[in-house]
Amino acid sequence: MTMLTEKFDAYGDALPEVAPDEREAAKTTSEVLSRIGQYAFWLLVIVIVSARVILYPASPGSEFPSAKPAVHAAIR
Repeated sequence: MTMLTEKFDAYGDALPEVAPDEREAAKTTSEVLSRIGQYAFWLLVIVIVSARVILYPASPGSEFPSAKPAVHAAIR
């Protein structure tokens, strides 16, 4: 004698029967999309940081070697 057990969600409704292989496929797809999102995020971070390093100088003072006259003019 086998006993059938129905599974219920948090609201008390019966859950539809889903084959285990369909659950595995959904889980695998979710994991793949998660990985792709993580790689895309870190690639974007690397591109932004690289562009910042390449396009802008490390210190703004190196761009204006004779900044003393401008500082004195601003103070007056």
